[in-house]
Amino acid sequence: MLTIVIPTLNEADDLPRTLKSVKFADELLVIDSGSTDNTVAIAKKLGAKVIKHEFVNFKELRNFADRKAKHDWILSIEADVVVPPELAEEINAAVKGEPAAYKIGRINIIFGKEILHSDWGPHDDNHIRLYHRSLGKWQGEVHEQFVAPQARQLQHRLLHYNYKTVEEYLDKINFYSELEVKRRVATGKKFSIVQLLWEPMRDFGKRFFYKLGFFDGLHGLFLACLQAIYYLTVNIKMYTQSQVHHDH
Repeated sequence: MLTIVIPTLNEADDLPRTLKSVKFADELLVIDSGSTDNTVAIAKKLGAKVIKHEFVNFKELRNFADRKAKHDWILSIEADVVVPPELAEEINAAVKGEPAAYKIGRINIIFGKEILHSDWGPHDDNHIRLYHRSLGKWQGEVHEQFVAPQARQLQHRLLHYNYKTVEEYLDKINFYSELEVKRRVATGKKFSIVQLLWEPMRDFGKRFFYKLGFFDGLHGLFLACLQAIYYLTVNIKMYTQSQVHHDH
């Protein structure tokens, strides 16, 4: 009835907690992109099927996983996500019905605190994660989403044990900014001094004020600053890349 898809890359620390929370599924499918720790061994020990697949982008990876799944109903999550028992019951009930796509909100736990605002809250981080694969496919190279004509809403939420340390966050800024620069270059976008100044300020304002990040206290301020740094990083990389091409 249900396949749970989990992409992995060196997720040995988080994966056991995730797999233990999804034992209700009929198939656990781990798509590994070259882990060098014990991720694969842990996945197999806890009953998951492991397929190794080179990472191109998240959209391609998740569409690949959906094609490899044994069942048409799929719950696509990350290796640091926990499915609470009450959500598991709701999922089991949903997959007994007609083909559909369901949004599931996530409660992000960042630097040890549940973030309920700052554009990280469960109302904002609320996307299709449970679906019948006949209804759509994944789109978007950087922030991929499953796109279907219609989506229903599950009431219970996933727990996402997101960034534990600032170092981890900065590593992800570097990783995701590389993907974003590639996306922008592929679509013909060029470096702009206006974008360099505007994008970080706009995102900070959106998260801390419009999305009520100040209700998350210092964590909200930190996250707004770090996301501003992400956009600053993207634009600086766009500039340095354009200079290299210009020099050649």
